[in-house]
Amino acid sequence: MIKKFLPLALTLTLGLASCSKTDTPVVPQSGITITSGVLSAYPEKEIAATGLVSLPEVTEISAKVFEGYKTLKTVKAPKLTKIGDAAFKGSALTSLELGATVPTTSDNAFEGTSEEKDLIVPADKVADFADFAKKHHFKTINGAPIPGTEIEIKDGVLVTYPIDKTPADGIVTLEATVTEIADGVFLDNTKLTAIHAPGVKKIGKAAFKNCSALMTVDFGGAQRPPLAIDETDKTYGTAEDAFWGTPEEKVLVFDESKSPNFLQYFEFIARHHFAKLDGITIPESLDGKYFKVKGGVLTDITSAGQSYLAGQGRNGVLVLPSSITRIDNSVFTQRFQNFKAIYAEGVTEVGSFAFNETGSLNFAHLPKLKKLGEAVFTDNASLTAVNFPLLEEIGDVCFTGGANFSGNGLKITYVSIPAAKKIGSGAFHGNYKHSGVTFILGAQPEVNTKAYEDYPQEGFVAFGQLKSPVLYVTPEHLKTYTLTDGKWHGFTVKELK
Repeated sequence: MIKKFLPLALTLTLGLASCSKTDTPVVPQSGITITSGVLSAYPEKEIAATGLVSLPEVTEISAKVFEGYKTLKTVKAPKLTKIGDAAFKGSALTSLELGATVPTTSDNAFEGTSEEKDLIVPADKVADFADFAKKHHFKTINGAPIPGTEIEIKDGVLVTYPIDKTPADGIVTLEATVTEIADGVFLDNTKLTAIHAPGVKKIGKAAFKNCSALMTVDFGGAQRPPLAIDETDKTYGTAEDAFWGTPEEKVLVFDESKSPNFLQYFEFIARHHFAKLDGITIPESLDGKYFKVKGGVLTDITSAGQSYLAGQGRNGVLVLPSSITRIDNSVFTQRFQNFKAIYAEGVTEVGSFAFNETGSLNFAHLPKLKKLGEAVFTDNASLTAVNFPLLEEIGDVCFTGGANFSGNGLKITYVSIPAAKKIGSGAFHGNYKHSGVTFILGAQPEVNTKAYEDYPQEGFVAFGQLKSPVLYVTPEHLKTYTLTDGKWHGFTVKELK
């Protein structure tokens, strides 16, 4: 008698429930095959009338077990850890209940199943199953949208914006009630072409990173962009890497009618790699009373021009006509009282000693700049962020400090020159006020390591006196660098990904 009931006992041990047609059958004659927890066969005729298949002890479902089954509705398999090729392909599955483990699953296991199906998992494991659910086209987890598949805004913070929710034209418009974009919201969104966010004041880490088609950013032409004035400003701010990997040609919308803070916009476009302010007024020409221009070259500033720059309005901003392609030697070599920024979309070259000792200069927006002569931007005590995406050649002792006008030190904290090919003797040497200055370069440039020989920068060496600088380069460009003890000219080198 013991031997007679042994097959039934084995069947129960394998996890098949009762023999009622409303539940999973248990009789050996059914054709259901489970070996060491692996389900390799389950005839469709054995599926309960409810469409339920209960597999409490099954750890693996082999290839094609439920392929094409139209009576299958629900599978409960709390110990499942592996799902084989085409296991549910073309079936009518609407619900799958699993345990705490995300099963290893073939890419085509759920091919051709309903896009409306629900995944049921322990409540504390929902996040762990999100990628699984998205990959295999489940609509919900535990009856709720899969995390990261719906646009989500919490207390004014845009938390999630799935790439497949991006409009066909790539233009995303947020309500003014959205005041913050959280970390990574649009990360790797290659469909995004424009973002209109009139209420945004804060942007998190990698929020737009690698958005390779992003060409327009609009904060509603607000008076100020989402830029923190200093480390105590908690209301405004944009993470350093928020726009990394976006096009250098992108534009930031600017509305002069709203009395914007020019300097804050200048800093924002320098730090986050914008080619232009869309809306800034660019003059057709410069007033000959103040400036001398010949053949597209700004050659000099008149005596009247000296006073003009000292009292320049609009936050001390000078906008040059796009027709000016060169700033000649020694132009702006003075300490102006209120000359704080220059905006010049057409300039490709700046001559030697231009901006020398221009102590009030905060920003220079020169998106087409390719060449700097000797001693350009020397002793610019107020220069804060530098972004010259096309700059190839940097002359001797450019961006240096240490003479009278540097005061307590140079303020520069960010330098992006990814096209640089040659860096001259003594360049970037000086009393930099901040430690950890960020540099972004492309392939390893040629650096003149000889000490500069002329007064007052005698003895200056390239990158001398920088305090713990950090260099970011792409993994591909990093291969071109020669490192010494993991560093390059004193820089800690990090990959820009």
